Amino acid sequence: MNMYFGWIAAAAVAAVVASAPLHRRDAGPGSVQAASPCAADSSFQRLAFWIGDWDVYDSTGAHYATQRVSPVLDSCAISVEWASGGGNKGMSLSAFDQKTGVWNQIYASNQLPSPAGVKLRKSDASYAGPGVRFIALTEGPATNPFQSRVTIMPLSGHRALQEFEDTRDGGKTWHVVFKAEHRLRTTAP
Repeated sequence: MNMYFGWIAAAAVAAVVASAPLHRRDAGPGSVQAASPCAADSSFQRLAFWIGDWDVYDSTGAHYATQRVSPVLDSCAISVEWASGGGNKGMSLSAFDQKTGVWNQIYASNQLPSPAGVKLRKSDASYAGPGVRFIALTEGPATNPFQSRVTIMPLSGHRALQEFEDTRDGGKTWHVVFKAEHRLRTTAP
C-alpha cells in the first residue's frame, strides 16, 4: 500500500474521531432520539466489552499505559487512545463492515519501531474466540512470510487481554511479541 494513502487515511480517521462530538445533536425536550442500529447488532458489539477507561499492564505486571476506549459514530465504531511513559501514544478506529462481514481497523502511533506508523488491519475470519483478532494488511509481495496479528478479548473481573503476535513463516507458528492486561478504572483519568 502506498505510504501516501496511509497518511491520508490516518489524517481522515483522526479528523473524524476528533470532530465527532461537534456534529452530535442533542435531543430537545419532548423529542425522542432513535436508537442506533449498530448498538443493537451483535456484530458491531463484538468489542463492546472493551469500552471504558483502562490501566494497562505488561506481562511482567508493570503499569504500561492508560487507555480510553469509546463508542463513536452512534456506536458504529470504536475509537481507542492510549498513552504511556516516555511520550508514547497511539490511537485506532475500528468498525464492522456489514458488506464484507469483517472488522476493519486503522492504527497510528508515534511508538517505535515505526514512529508515527500507520497500520491497516482486518479481522481474522478463522478466529472463533471471544473478542476480535485483527491481522495486519501487509505491504510488499504476496509471498511475504511475515505477518502480525492483535487479539483483543474479554477476561473475567472487568479485565481484557490484548496480545500482539508475529509470524515469520506465513502463519505456521506465532510468537507473542507483547501481551497486556487491561484493568477497568473505577474513575476516569
